[in-house]
Amino acid sequence: MKFFYAFLLSFLCCQVALAQAFSKAASTTNTAIGFYPGQNYPADPVSYWKMRDQAIQGAKKGEWSAVLPLLEKVTLQYNDDGDSWFLLGHAYLQTKQYQQAIPAFKQALQLGTILTGVKSASAPSNDIMVKIAESYAALKDSANAMLWLNKALQARWDDRKSLINNAAFANLSGLTEFHKITGEFTQSNLASAERWQADLDFLLSEIERLHVNPYHHISKDQLQQHVNLIKKDIPQLSGPQVVFRFMQLLGSLGNGHNFILPTGAKTASLVRLPLQFYWFHDGVYVVQATEPYQHLVGQQLLKVAETPVDQVLAKLASVNARDNEMQQLWLGPYYLGLPDVLAGIGVVENAENVPLTFTTTTGQHSSVNLTGEPFSFSGFPTLPQLEQADNPLYLQNKNRNYWYKTDKENNYLYLQFNAVAQDKSQSLEAFSTEVRQQLAKSEVDNLVLDLRHNSGGNGSILPPLTRALIHFKEQRAEAKLFVIVGRNTFSAAHLLLADLNRLTDAIIVGEPSGSRPNHLGEAGWFQLPYSGVVGIISSQYHQASKAEDHRIWVAPQLPVTLDSKRYFSGKDPAMEAIVKLIKS
Repeated sequence: MKFFYAFLLSFLCCQVALAQAFSKAASTTNTAIGFYPGQNYPADPVSYWKMRDQAIQGAKKGEWSAVLPLLEKVTLQYNDDGDSWFLLGHAYLQTKQYQQAIPAFKQALQLGTILTGVKSASAPSNDIMVKIAESYAALKDSANAMLWLNKALQARWDDRKSLINNAAFANLSGLTEFHKITGEFTQSNLASAERWQADLDFLLSEIERLHVNPYHHISKDQLQQHVNLIKKDIPQLSGPQVVFRFMQLLGSLGNGHNFILPTGAKTASLVRLPLQFYWFHDGVYVVQATEPYQHLVGQQLLKVAETPVDQVLAKLASVNARDNEMQQLWLGPYYLGLPDVLAGIGVVENAENVPLTFTTTTGQHSSVNLTGEPFSFSGFPTLPQLEQADNPLYLQNKNRNYWYKTDKENNYLYLQFNAVAQDKSQSLEAFSTEVRQQLAKSEVDNLVLDLRHNSGGNGSILPPLTRALIHFKEQRAEAKLFVIVGRNTFSAAHLLLADLNRLTDAIIVGEPSGSRPNHLGEAGWFQLPYSGVVGIISSQYHQASKAEDHRIWVAPQLPVTLDSKRYFSGKDPAMEAIVKLIKS
């Protein structure tokens, strides 16, 4: 009986902890209880709808002066639609009628809105709070402006660093409280160690403010102990060593979308080896190199100093905050190229000298000592194009966000989607329409969507492509939709994958994906005030599948892996398997 009561107490404590952990994920910025619908309904619902639609289309074109009277009529005829109030508030803001903008935005906050597709008008509640703050600032009401900025921060607003250069708050720039809100407030006459310690305190506060569930993997006490240890060690550490310890701190959070940019800080930017590594099925190989190290391309990495590469990669996991271990296959080789990280995990004694041991395909071993070079971080690397062989389709146009090609001989249209971002020459919506039209008149019966290089972007632009892909399957019951995925199919690209996996019978090809269908995501940006170190913290919970979906990745139904021999010879085993299935 005592055992039962002890078990029950332990179980209840766990449930309380879980409830507390998920309270931020489930929290809202408004309440529905006690808020009753209005009594007014439009006399002519059809005329109302046409006027509302006209206002929305005009807002999407930025015609705010023209749509303002329409929106005033729309909200007067029916006042229970948060979208209309949101657009009305924005129309007032754009036409500099700040006093009127405030109650319209507040009504939108109360009702809620999810309207998208309107430039300069972001609908999340914390963004609306910032718009309210802008309105108060324009009215020179600094107290209410800062009140609403603080409300936005408490609601996990994730673009805090943008306040510094936001012209709407220029008249607040002389206020100390405003500089604390922006995160750029600093004290003068601090020693170097004290500045880094202040940055550490700010980083911890941003983890607790932004992260949607900071203690799902590590307890609050454990996180604080980690912070205390770093703070104690800082006086003995160099700038890059402190940055490494900050990377480990984020790595301890236990999910993806927690990351420190290695470059771009005011001080202590990290350097990179002149090599790019990739973790193939048969080992870690050099896939790209600068002069004079191009002779190393194609060689397998065996050791870093005296440590075998598999043990090095295991140690590197401490800085790699990830959703699953496919992200370790993806990002482990990236961290392998950062000398300060290699020194931090104790693999090399000095970050300025990195000994590497390689072997060729014929078994000849060679060693080289390398130093890091300054670089500009522009995103995580993907497999590069080959220089010594014909490139398969998946390596031909990696610099394009999206493109397609029809292969009539093998009966498929190949669509590669490399980044969830608008292309300057053609919007994703226009591209999706073109693809749909092409498929309608095409003689091919199969569609291949390649997401292997796509690690995400702006998920709000996905619906047109998602609809086009679903439309293809709905119109052609016998046709096959193939989706090729891999380790760096992540973030917004993973949301598209999860939708297709849930709503169609798409055949998933390749490796397991780099995230979970339901995951902690989003990129909440922070910038440390003294060092200028920039990073992201996961600020939202994404449920892209059923609540009961606990899969650790989306597994392929047509499993295919890539080894070094096939890559360097220009082969694509995923497409080979797809063509074989089409012809079978």
